[in-house]
Amino acid sequence: MPLALRLATVYGTMFLFTGVYLPFFPVWLKSKGLDANEISLVVALSLFLRIVVSPFFASVADRLGDRRRVVLWLAWASLGAASLFLVVEGFGPILLVALVLNAVFPSISPLVETISMRARIEEGMNYGRVRMWGSITFVAASAGAGWLLEWTAPSIIAICFVAALLSNVAGAWLLPEDVPRKAKPRAPRPRFADVIEIGRHPVFVLFVLTASLTQATHAVYYAFGSLAWQRQGYSDTVIGLLWATGVIAEIVLFYISGPLMARLGAVRLVMLAAIAAVIRWTVTALNPPVALLFLMQGLHAFTFGAAHLGAVQFVTQAAPPRLAATAQSLYAAMASGVIMGLVTIGVGPIYGELGPKAYFVMAAAGAVAFGGALLVAMRWNGEVLVPEEDGLQEEERKQEDGN
Repeated sequence: MPLALRLATVYGTMFLFTGVYLPFFPVWLKSKGLDANEISLVVALSLFLRIVVSPFFASVADRLGDRRRVVLWLAWASLGAASLFLVVEGFGPILLVALVLNAVFPSISPLVETISMRARIEEGMNYGRVRMWGSITFVAASAGAGWLLEWTAPSIIAICFVAALLSNVAGAWLLPEDVPRKAKPRAPRPRFADVIEIGRHPVFVLFVLTASLTQATHAVYYAFGSLAWQRQGYSDTVIGLLWATGVIAEIVLFYISGPLMARLGAVRLVMLAAIAAVIRWTVTALNPPVALLFLMQGLHAFTFGAAHLGAVQFVTQAAPPRLAATAQSLYAAMASGVIMGLVTIGVGPIYGELGPKAYFVMAAAGAVAFGGALLVAMRWNGEVLVPEEDGLQEEERKQEDGN
């Protein structure tokens, strides 16, 4: 099977779960009796583990030289954790299961992204046209789950989680095996030394914070978007279609992403995302007519899609191959973990007071992110930020040259 087809299938199975989880996990939490503050805590606290867990698994994968094996471990662990949602009750047990699930499942994505971006560089694979199949299955999952909720109880959501993650296990088997790297034995180094090496560079830190804040402008949307639309009188079918519309626009962007990435570059893509966030969330806060709301959902192509493309391109250019998965996971942990978690906790009480007008806060965050992107543009010209070889490897190479 061609590599592009394998990776497209992997993305497709991964995003079946995400397509149910993002729109309807808060709906399921509400059906379990959790209030707005508890929902925001479950959604947010489960994100913080990513800053430790995702870079750890990525560093393990980099050192093993076998990302496929680590993805399989994580896929099975995700399935086991989600299965517990079928039986848990109460805020504490639900939070505990969510913590475990959000420690392992999001750690899969940076490893798959690393494999895909390497295929783009080494084999000329069109990344966007492979990645878009994840968005296509997200649309199918979100629309399908919305339709199911019209006919059955919210408990169906947990069953959908298990079914989607079972398919994800099957998809993970299609990942190509990494070619083992041949290297001389060298003194062991703590795994998190890799994280520190790339993570302490000021330009890397500034870009990661900027791109993460751009993604965090979705905090109200992810945690309360479906609940807000229910509050405004929209049916679950319409809500599913609204989510699907955003991802369809994202698919179109991914389809044309090859020339777009080449023309704009990483930083300008994030700038575009930040500007779109200011527009999208300002209009959404005003409770526009449904036709305009669908149009604003189309801006998801930029608020998420352009930011994502810019981030993976930046990490691919700025990090050497030996730190590729570690750098991708560090970005993912910050974007989907720490920054998103902090913002989600913060907007919980704000949403409780303001309702959909909490989107104004997201628009303000987009403006701040645009300023951060401007600073990155002034300090980075597309170069690799850390050496290709670490200190130990460089010393060994010098000794070999001397001999």
